[in-house]
Amino acid sequence: MTMILDTRVVSSDVRPEYWSAGIAEHFFPVRIEPASEPVFEARLSGGQVGPLFVRTISGPPHRVTRTRQLVDRLDPECILMYLPRRGTCRVGQGDRICELRPGEVAVQDTSTPSSFEAVSGFDVSVIAFPKWYIGGDAAAFARHAAERLAGPDSTMLRLSSSLLVGIGRLAEGPPPSSAEGDSVANMMLALLRGLCADYDGDSGANARAVTLEARMRQYALAHLADPELGPEQLARAHFVSTRYVHKLFAPLGGVSGWIREQRLFSAARELRETDTPVSEVALQYGYRNAASFARAFRKAQGHSPRESRRARELQLFGEGRPTQPVG
Repeated sequence: MTMILDTRVVSSDVRPEYWSAGIAEHFFPVRIEPASEPVFEARLSGGQVGPLFVRTISGPPHRVTRTRQLVDRLDPECILMYLPRRGTCRVGQGDRICELRPGEVAVQDTSTPSSFEAVSGFDVSVIAFPKWYIGGDAAAFARHAAERLAGPDSTMLRLSSSLLVGIGRLAEGPPPSSAEGDSVANMMLALLRGLCADYDGDSGANARAVTLEARMRQYALAHLADPELGPEQLARAHFVSTRYVHKLFAPLGGVSGWIREQRLFSAARELRETDTPVSEVALQYGYRNAASFARAFRKAQGHSPRESRRARELQLFGEGRPTQPVG
């Protein structure tokens, strides 16, 4: 088990504050309201499976709230799935509150105020689905926040019981491979879709892929100076397989080709608009030396970086010949 937080490591008089700070670090800022328990003992364990964050929380009765102020301070932009394993808890959002017992499921949207209350000693699994991964379905899932989506009599949950148990164990063990993590995450997302009765299938995988591709392009543009930028780095940063990165960028001519085009386009603009030396421009856009930069630049632009700089100087200062007088 990968233990993340355990209040037993600190003295009893500071445990609520320790727990609140730890939840803020590993989830988001919250307000903790302990019940009248003589000793506050709570534990948080878990890990990551593909793009999903999986946590197991156990503790005594207490209440956790997220006000508008706390949401504005930090929003991880996730849909949370709650799966109680022991005890009873209440999940609230907006004007809705649902009570959950073991074998029942509900979700919350981290982007709006919410509450979680354990009315007895409890164990609960919480799976965080990033909205960029969910894509266009995130709004539909959020409409079901604080509703009991399914109970122990649900055929879908019974069929998925081994998956729900397995993802918790997987998160607390050695990290799964990228391909394994992606596969498990896809199965969990399919389960969440099935539990949300009004899911609109037309906004599914395509919308999610478009959202993820946009995030990858934004990330790449912010890291053009990194010589290691490529499909492997994009895959690691976005918790998907390298193969999936190649698939998303195929319509753009391939991920490596797209990155090279963006680097050279930005470098050409830098040469036109600034006096930054060519060698520094080369380093700024991910080239290890000026020679390799010059070769790639000439191939793409049809002239050398210095010729591009010379053209800018001619535009600014003319050819050096006197102009004809006017009038």
